[in-house]
Amino acid sequence: MNETLDDRLAVNKTAGELAALVGGKLLGDPAFPVRRVAGLSEAGPEDISFLGNSKYAQAAARSKAGCLLLPLSAAEAPALCRNRILVEDPQFAFSQVLVLVESQRRRAPARLDERSAIHPLAKLGPGVSVGPFAVVEKDAGIGEGTEIGAQVYIGENVRVGRFCKLHPGVVVRENCVIGDRVILQPGVVIGGDGYGFSTDKKTGRHRKIPQLGNVVLGDDVEVQANTTIDRATVGSTIIGPGTKVDNLVQIAHNVQTGRDCLFVSQSGIAGSSTLGDRVILAGQAGLAGHLKIGAGAIVMAQSGVMSDTPDGQAVFGSPARPHREAFKLQALYGRLPELFEAVKQLKLKLGGDGK
Repeated sequence: MNETLDDRLAVNKTAGELAALVGGKLLGDPAFPVRRVAGLSEAGPEDISFLGNSKYAQAAARSKAGCLLLPLSAAEAPALCRNRILVEDPQFAFSQVLVLVESQRRRAPARLDERSAIHPLAKLGPGVSVGPFAVVEKDAGIGEGTEIGAQVYIGENVRVGRFCKLHPGVVVRENCVIGDRVILQPGVVIGGDGYGFSTDKKTGRHRKIPQLGNVVLGDDVEVQANTTIDRATVGSTIIGPGTKVDNLVQIAHNVQTGRDCLFVSQSGIAGSSTLGDRVILAGQAGLAGHLKIGAGAIVMAQSGVMSDTPDGQAVFGSPARPHREAFKLQALYGRLPELFEAVKQLKLKLGGDGK
């Protein structure tokens, strides 16, 4: 029987059970049955939704949801909903409900598709699934419970940890190491050659530098669609545990990151840069090579970092500066026509030509 959208979104718990799950305070009927998860505007009288941003407060007040996850500050806020669960972080609480929903979904039993190509010297742990037209090369090792999707390529001597999920079209090149519970979305390439070339000063021709290292992804890393992480020239490109990498990100050879970093879409890190724990790169941010970015630093959207950044510093602009300084400069740029005209008038008053 095919799974419907309602099946995929089913909760089938009481409001009291959900309040206990998320550690919240329930205002309403603990026996109220919650059937599904839904967005604020789509939710019906048997659904649960959440208010994660105050700008949607009016939408929450009008929502027809039977149960709402709300911040503690919204305890007295007007709303149609009669069952409210108050929590410190409604978005995180909703994610806990989604984890519950996902855990209740029917899963296909582990299987090795007969159309896959698994080398006889590859080592597969218990409960591993390999999809159609996937390739697992010689001496590769796949940990317990890992799912290898259709048309995935696992190179020679790769190590993939336990309970990972590699979606269709992923490539993991030879000798790379993937930790436990790693998720690689479609089109991810781990361990492609780093962009290493030397230029012959006599002829101007570019000569390839062999890329002999690997990539190491820590536990609980997630890499989104069509992102590339290049192998080191020698040694390892290292992505720290818990780091989340968005779509269309480029991480170059010999980069090393700390744990729990966030790299947002179209950001790029040039070769041999080192990033501390919890660094955030916003969309289209770029780092030059051989930089040191301190723990907790934030690089704002479309910023270009040309020099080292200390711990906890937020930077903006290109070249990136401390964000308060950069914002002042942006404000001054907008006043340049006015300032130019004032200088021109002053020169005229002093007998100049005003040019």
